[in-house]
Amino acid sequence: MNHYCPPLCPIVCDPIQVVEDYYVPQIVPVIHPIEVIKKTHCVPVHHHLYPVVVKEEDPCYVSSHNSKKKSVKKSGKARTSSRKR
Repeated sequence: MNHYCPPLCPIVCDPIQVVEDYYVPQIVPVIHPIEVIKKTHCVPVHHHLYPVVVKEEDPCYVSSHNSKKKSVKKSGKARTSSRKR
């Protein structure tokens, strides 16, 4: 120290602040509501139907295949007419 200067009282300054930041996660619930809306839409879809109608021909119709039967009937009629006499 210097021998010529008397000792002085120390000067105390205001403290300097040093901030240490610590970040800790804090969970905050964030709710996102979802609405599901069900809609029914009618869509025309073709469904093909094929009804079958079976028809019988007139039972009195005589084809060429039945010509023998036709001749038998005529001969039978001739006999009955002869019996009536």
